[in-house]
Amino acid sequence: MTKNLFEQNLEKYADPEMYDHLYEGYQKDLSVILKWASHEQTILELACGTGRLTIPMAQRGFKMIGVDLHEGMLARAREKGRRDWGID
Repeated sequence: MTKNLFEQNLEKYADPEMYDHLYEGYQKDLSVILKWASHEQTILELACGTGRLTIPMAQRGFKMIGVDLHEGMLARAREKGRRDWGID
């Protein structure tokens, strides 16, 4: 039963543009993460989604790797990074 719960709980990720609309303004966790992040190491963000945290951290000079199981979310992150910030 638990397996089905997690396999079928991806609806909010089906539309990456809508996800951005709903969540891109949420930045409360960014300040906490920035306190602990190090420019000396590569940071791996699991479930990076559309780059809500990955992109602003890369802008600040952190070497970031974003990973997500949803290709649509990753495509949106790549598009935003290139278009808005010149980040690949």
